[in-house]
Amino acid sequence: MERIRNVIILLRGQLWILPLILSVLALVLAYWVLASAPSLPDGWDAGKLWWLYSGDAGSARDLLSSLLSGLMTMFSLVISVTFVILTLAANQLGPRLIPTFMGDRQIQTVLGLFLGTILYVLVVLRSLDETLGPNGVPHVAVTIGSALTVVCLFALLFYVHKVARAIVADNIIAQVADDLHRAIRDMLPDDTTADGTVPEVTLPRACIVSLDRSGYIQVIDYDRLVAKACQDNALLKVKVRAGDFVLKGGEHVTVHAARPPGHDVQEAIWSAFVIGEERSPAQDLEFGLRQLVEIALRALSPGINDPYTAIAVVDRLGAALEEILRCPLQPGVLRDADGTARVIARRSDVQGLVDAAFDAIRQAARDIPAVLIRMVDILGQLASVIHPGEARDAVVRHLGRLAETAEEAQLTPYDRKAVLVRIERARIAATSGAKEDNVHVL
Repeated sequence: MERIRNVIILLRGQLWILPLILSVLALVLAYWVLASAPSLPDGWDAGKLWWLYSGDAGSARDLLSSLLSGLMTMFSLVISVTFVILTLAANQLGPRLIPTFMGDRQIQTVLGLFLGTILYVLVVLRSLDETLGPNGVPHVAVTIGSALTVVCLFALLFYVHKVARAIVADNIIAQVADDLHRAIRDMLPDDTTADGTVPEVTLPRACIVSLDRSGYIQVIDYDRLVAKACQDNALLKVKVRAGDFVLKGGEHVTVHAARPPGHDVQEAIWSAFVIGEERSPAQDLEFGLRQLVEIALRALSPGINDPYTAIAVVDRLGAALEEILRCPLQPGVLRDADGTARVIARRSDVQGLVDAAFDAIRQAARDIPAVLIRMVDILGQLASVIHPGEARDAVVRHLGRLAETAEEAQLTPYDRKAVLVRIERARIAATSGAKEDNVHVL
């Protein structure tokens, strides 16, 4: 399923697929209308229907020619606006967010509607001949072409509204955060009783397998690894995870077995890894977090200096971490049907997720008290709502890092005191929350 998710994600980020489908449908519609309803029945007065085209072939050619010229102009405008938006997004929010714009279904639909209408009008225009009599003019086809052009006019208005909202940072942050929440629900397991205890390895180390290809790991098929380990009565230690960049050589997978494995084991391990040129959110829990962090870092750069965008990112990161830390993380030990450990995987841990969300922002905002205070407030809220244990310890540990940053940053005494007071309040809230959880359990 994760392989299928990865393929769907890659296809969804392609700008041309949906316009191509709509263009093909437009061509099918044009040929079907011309073949099945080329003209009106004998004795039918087209003038009685105001919405139906009733002119001759020459007038139809002139009309469709004018419509085609206007459609080409509007389509050029849409393409130009699209490139402008992509350029602005790459400069202000980061180039790694361009697939988010390209994967927008509404933008793809508008492009497909314009391209399909242009192809439809071209096909109908080719069928018109000056020798056609009044009954030979494809009135229905010309009427549909006119209606599609009207739809394109309203689509252009919608597209302008869409792109005007697309350059607002808060809307992009909300869209990326929604994608992150969907990825979290898809990736994190529902089973809260999963055993993550790393077993003691009793089998000798038989060999080390390198992936023999450089790039970003997009998906690891752990089910295939478990099946192969069961077949050879082996234990596999996977030392990389989805999102890592790997070189061709290296100790990527360690095979523990009683006897040296054959070449088929290496082939099976290679086939379990999907490696590409870019990171994918199919199995990488930190992908969406890092996208939000990149927006915040761009906003905090000296050329932009927009702390309010960074604050909006911190809010969304807090909501995402709350959902992550309240769920069991991806299992690090995968077992077969008999309960025997077959794969020990390297997964994202709690401390790594919190660091990925807040470390870079804390370093970039060390001299901006408004962002530091908002980070403290979000971490304080997190510490008071998540269950005690590793998650709460990671949040409290990051509060300590914020305190060190505030002590060393170039802040006024008033701002430094304000940050430190908030940190102390957050620590007290975390401690009191832990006590309340203990009382509740008892």
